[in-house]
Amino acid sequence: MARTISHTLLLTGVLVAETPLHVGGADSGHESDLPLAVDGHGRFYLPGSSLAGAIRACERASDGNSIWGYAQGDQGAASYLLVDDAPALDAPLAELWHGIGIDRRHGGAARRAKFDRQVLPRGTRFDFRLIRELALDSGLEAAQAQMGRIVLALEVGEIAFGAGSTRGYGRLVLHSARASETRWNTRSGMLDWLNGESTDALAAWRAKAGKDAGRQSRAGGPLVDHLRITIEWRPRGPLMSKAARDGLAVDSLPFVSQTGTGLALTLPGSGIKGALRSHAERIVRTVLCDDLNAAAEQHFDQVAVDLVGELFGSARPGDAAVAGDKQPWGVRALLSVDTCYACEALDAGELAGFDQPRENWRDSQRLARADHVAIDRWTGGAAESLLYSGVEPRPQAWQPIRLRFRGGQGGQAGNTAALALLWLTLRDFCAGRIALGFGANRGYGDLAVSRLTIDWPEGDKQQVLPVKEGVIDETNIAEWVKKMKRAWQEWQEAREGTR
Repeated sequence: MARTISHTLLLTGVLVAETPLHVGGADSGHESDLPLAVDGHGRFYLPGSSLAGAIRACERASDGNSIWGYAQGDQGAASYLLVDDAPALDAPLAELWHGIGIDRRHGGAARRAKFDRQVLPRGTRFDFRLIRELALDSGLEAAQAQMGRIVLALEVGEIAFGAGSTRGYGRLVLHSARASETRWNTRSGMLDWLNGESTDALAAWRAKAGKDAGRQSRAGGPLVDHLRITIEWRPRGPLMSKAARDGLAVDSLPFVSQTGTGLALTLPGSGIKGALRSHAERIVRTVLCDDLNAAAEQHFDQVAVDLVGELFGSARPGDAAVAGDKQPWGVRALLSVDTCYACEALDAGELAGFDQPRENWRDSQRLARADHVAIDRWTGGAAESLLYSGVEPRPQAWQPIRLRFRGGQGGQAGNTAALALLWLTLRDFCAGRIALGFGANRGYGDLAVSRLTIDWPEGDKQQVLPVKEGVIDETNIAEWVKKMKRAWQEWQEAREGTR
């Protein structure tokens, strides 16, 4: 039997990728390990189930089952919130991104820890459509406030979609949003719908969402409670991620990706997160005087470090305990790191020069060719057949590095020590002890941080922290830092008590 609907609230717009995006498909993976999803027309798309699942995951309403639907035994209900498949517009070209695991023993690529995935680049656009139906006994204002919260969360990119959302993928922003309401329980409402007449309800929804903001914690709404840290920085010398392919006339090339306006030098979020994770492991191992698992053969065993798996995540079952027992699933990271791009796109001439012979190469303002040679230890001269070359980026402006910590300021007992570990890692990052990208042990990847900006999850409070000579000015957050120190000490004492 069909259910009776009094109103429908319609939201449409265009979702634009701010970072690369991967939503896996059912392909056999003959072209890549992780192919993209395509619809029946062969177009890349975001399945409605993926969109609905990501939005629902950011809802914490007590009546979520009655809105989103549920199935429990013989009982169940259909969702009152309908999300259409979102096909990609403009027929974008997919990119192939490569990833590796780093062996903690020798610092090189770990065995059997290399993979690649297809991604849709930054700037890819998707047609978005969401409908909220209301039953006769449902509250219209509550539904309008819910839609308003979803709009606000989508417009600032707080809901991540697809795989790898904590490693620089899946950040989408809603543009050109339009909202309309249809009343099915009145004659005038039906006539307006038949005549194609509707008013834009977006402003009203936003107002309702703002009015309801004080009740979100108990009434529901997107979990826009991440602690966000923005790091403004600049490279001191050559800094890049290395492309997986070699050039025809140059051995190593910088990794570039589409940004919507052209190709730009790119630091994948997974690479930035990996560098931070390796240093966090070093901190914990030093504190606990425990370096045994670093000598393990399997890469998953090497990275199984207390507290680090909670902060940076783990795909391996059993790395975290629940009520004293090992859990049969992995751990979703508390920390998310966005992919970072150079501010200026490369022009066609610079890109064409990648594969030019040495005599035809012309250095540009952003790229320079460098030749290197290994030294023969017997003669002291150039070693035979060991000349190699690369394209090195000159120091240039980059976008800030953006981090998100799920769980706010560490109010949850299990998250406070993890946040303290993140802060210790960021202190060392600002001090220049962590390099990014390719060739970090050969003079590449050195950088300088100018300031950090912290956006607290509650209210509009924002704290700007200057960084001078590698030291963060913590004067204005002294009490918060003391809280982190206490949490760190308590975690150490608890950990030592279990040994």
